[in-house]
Order: sequence, then C-alpha cells, then structure tokens
Amino acid sequence: MMNKLKEKKILIIIASFLIFLSCDSNNQTLSSDNVKRLDIESISETRSSLGNTYDEESNVFWIMGKGIVEQKQEIIEINISIEQRDKDVINASKVVNENINKVVEIAKSLGIKEDDIVTKEFSISPVERWIQKKDEYGEWGESEIIAYEVNNSILLSSEKIDVITEFINQSTIQTGNTLRINNINFSAKDQKENKIESREKAIEDALYKASFYEKRLEIKLGDIIHFQELSGPSVSQNDKSMPMMRMAAESMPSASIYAGDSEIITEIYLGFKID
Repeated sequence: MMNKLKEKKILIIIASFLIFLSCDSNNQTLSSDNVKRLDIESISETRSSLGNTYDEESNVFWIMGKGIVEQKQEIIEINISIEQRDKDVINASKVVNENINKVVEIAKSLGIKEDDIVTKEFSISPVERWIQKKDEYGEWGESEIIAYEVNNSILLSSEKIDVITEFINQSTIQTGNTLRINNINFSAKDQKENKIESREKAIEDALYKASFYEKRLEIKLGDIIHFQELSGPSVSQNDKSMPMMRMAAESMPSASIYAGDSEIITEIYLGFKID
C-alpha cells in the first residue's frame, strides 16, 4: 500500500514539472512574438516618418540664377616701403626718413594728392643672430643683436596708370635698394552699384528659368520657400575683388602695369513650392 502511494506522489511531481515547463515555453514564445511585433511597429513608424520628410523635400523645385557684371579697374593703389638695416638704429632711421620724404615729394610732383598718401606701417626691429661663445668655464651660445631694421610703408592711390608707372620709375632711381614695392591693387569706382546690378541680374535669370521650366515640364510653381545667395569674388580672387601684382624691390629700367577688367558675380538659389 505504501509503495503505491509513493508511486502516485512521484507521478504527480513529474506531471507538475512537465506542466511548468510547458507554461514557461509558451511564455517565452509569447515574449518573442511581442518583441518581433514591437520591432515591426517601430520600423514601420520610422519608415513613415522618413517618408514624410522626403515627400516634403521633394516638393521643392530648386532654381539657380547667376548675375555677372564686368567692371573696369579705375583706381590703382600701390603699397611701397623704405627699408634700411644698420648697426646704429639712428643711422637706419635717418636713411629711411630721407628716402620716404623723397618718395612723398615725387608723388606730389606727379599730381597725387596728400589725402591719397597714407602711412601704412612704421616699425623698428632688432636683427638677432645666435652666436657661439667660449671662456675658461666652457662653451655656450646666446642670441645677440647685430643690427636694427627700420621700415616705413605708405599707401598711394591714383586713377592714372601712367602716373603710378612714373612714380615707380622715379622712386627707384632716387631711393635705390631701400625701396620695396609690396603690392599693387586695382579696384572699380562703383563696386556697390555693380554689386546691386549683379544681384538684379541673378534674380532675373532665376525667374526666367522658373518660367521656362514651369511651361516645359508642365508643373505649377507656388511661393518661394527657400532662398540663398552666394556672392563670389571677381576673377582676380583677392580680398578687394581686384587683381594684384607683386614687383621686385631691385632697381628696374621701367615699370609696366596693366589694370584690365574684373567681374562681380552673384549666384542665388530659389526653392519654389510645387503646387
């Protein structure tokens, strides 16, 4: 009798264990299904969101317009300097002052006004050299001042190329190797007006293209919802939108300068809503 009861208890325990395993397996399957379902819903929401963004961007029709205005370089600006190096700073300063006065007098004699002559920079700098030394305690090196360099640079401007050319020639003869011609810039008188004109041309170009594509592509363009302007420099590619020349500081027989033309370029981008 006791053996039969033990057998029944063992069977009940085994049955309970099997039922537990079955429930746990179902729970795991359900949990896995839930995870898959959540992943699918998340992916669907992400795709839906991206789809709306792309649809919105694709509803914009972009047009680029360009405006170009050619301009003559009427104003010439020259940056020159007088430079002298000497062991005595007083002697160096004296040579620089004498030669800079010669340059200014030459400019005035050629008709350049005082208002068009401006001091750009004045500097006095020590010239140092590393020197090896030796005494009874050994060898060492230290920096010593061996000379002083004095530099005085001025800006001059004129609307006549022949005046600037003659100024360079005479200054070279009068000041010799102390003369430095740093750079020569050319600019237009009416840069602001030319810039406005280039913008107007860019707008006209963009609107013409919009009208053309609207007819040929059979689309209806609505309001302008995006705008961007890209203002490029002139062909010369420098800060003042004008060509620049660098000339040697050494004495020369004669200087040749050519101003030429430059361009002011404006590019605009218009984004039209497609109705």
